[in-house]
Amino acid sequence: MTEFDAVFVPHTAFTDVLRDIEDIFSVHGQLREAPNVFVTGPAGAGKTTMIELFLASHPRIENGRRVSALGGDAVCDDVPLLVSEMPSQPTVNSLARQLLKDLGHPFWNKGDRDALKASLVGFARDCGVKGVAIDEAQRAVDRDGEVRSEDIAEFLKELQGLLNVSFFLFGMGRVRGLFDHDDQVDRRWEEELVIPPYQWGADDADPEPRSRLDFIAVLVSMREQSPLPFADEIDVEMNDCAKQFYYASRGVIGLLKKLLLAAMRIAARDGDSVISSDLLHRAFERAFRKEKRHERLINPWGQEWMGQAPPKLRDHSMPIRRKKPKRSKVTKAERRSETTAALSKR
Repeated sequence: MTEFDAVFVPHTAFTDVLRDIEDIFSVHGQLREAPNVFVTGPAGAGKTTMIELFLASHPRIENGRRVSALGGDAVCDDVPLLVSEMPSQPTVNSLARQLLKDLGHPFWNKGDRDALKASLVGFARDCGVKGVAIDEAQRAVDRDGEVRSEDIAEFLKELQGLLNVSFFLFGMGRVRGLFDHDDQVDRRWEEELVIPPYQWGADDADPEPRSRLDFIAVLVSMREQSPLPFADEIDVEMNDCAKQFYYASRGVIGLLKKLLLAAMRIAARDGDSVISSDLLHRAFERAFRKEKRHERLINPWGQEWMGQAPPKLRDHSMPIRRKKPKRSKVTKAERRSETTAALSKR
């Protein structure tokens, strides 16, 4: 399980976006106004993994910078890429404190908004920050599409103007709501970069869709890196077999890995020596209980599955339309009584 959990397949939908953000990061200091982007995708698309790889290319160097300070010189970490996470209850102050804490400021939780902003700008300059990546950025936007705190978008604009570094926001699609309400804020952000799920396309498509072939290539790579061999019956290079994996994952690599990790756990418990259809059937039942209940997924290794396409993924980029509460019925007598009472108060 541990061995397979470390497996990473650099698939095309992922590497294209990673290359784009690296290109943006590389122009630091060359433009009057640094570009900013937000990266979106469904859960399991690889956003957090992308941040980890992005950070690995630009690591923190402990005590890597010498700066002038009151009373003489001082040292601080060299932090070309500051990585943080949007607080669960985001406000300007909570975000500023989180950024200061991740930067390594000793007094990250002290001061009001202005003091926090001044500390953040000064310390970020001392640490040589060139880019800021914020994960779970959709927390700043409610599921109904309402921006929790419009100040956050304004605060990010202020920081970007003072530091002239690129900001990279990672999250569900609804994060775009941070910018839609203000043209001045929106102008500072490049096009949204999407890590899309793979698409299967029509079964009889000729030639086969490139996205399907790429998904099968990922499957083949995972099979080759799996510490548990695939049974002969699981030939992922054949469309009928590959489509079972596509149905289960709906083209999201994180969900594909979730399925196979569940298979590894069950195999370790039950003593299975290969990944078979029976093992995959049990793994699907364990890994996707919630999806079966809420999204009407059926087990593609069960008798109910007839080769059909999977239901669409829940679109976390769209506001949730909440049903209006039904008004209780009021009888004519009750309405007349209410009206009489209201008139008598005049």
